[in-house]
Amino acid sequence: MPSLLIRLLLCVSSYFPLAVIFAVQFFFKGRCWVVAAVLIAGVIGLLAMLVYLKTARRLTPMTVSIESVNRRDGEAMSYIVSYLLPFIALPSGGVANGISLGVFLLVLGVLYVNSDMIHINPMLNLFGWHVYDVTLGNGETRALISRRRSRKGRRAKVIQMGDDIFLEVDP
Repeated sequence: MPSLLIRLLLCVSSYFPLAVIFAVQFFFKGRCWVVAAVLIAGVIGLLAMLVYLKTARRLTPMTVSIESVNRRDGEAMSYIVSYLLPFIALPSGGVANGISLGVFLLVLGVLYVNSDMIHINPMLNLFGWHVYDVTLGNGETRALISRRRSRKGRRAKVIQMGDDIFLEVDP
């Protein structure tokens, strides 16, 4: 299972598109230092996600039998609601709005990391990964992050990313 630092960086990567939106908003307000800070944080999270996905494939996988499959990519769409924040909170650009937004993002980040929501990440979708709910041969249900189409009756080589989250490694 990923460490707290990796889960935090995966959280930051999930907000990379939001970081770009914030950067555009702040760029046109002449706050270049904020643009740089937001983009650097977003890029660090994105690179950490890519490095984690690449290195995770080198771990020793276990083989699981998939008995049933439901696609969960739609959960990332609910995440998009947080992308409306810059358009709602930033127009006045006041310090109070900035602090409020910072507190909100901090709470959202803590919930993301502590709730093991690392699979709800729009950047995974953009890089070709899909999220499935799978029922295993032993009857347990897990989230499966995979580049392959998951279907009933197939076997998958996976590593554990979280308590109930598997990442399929390439065969």
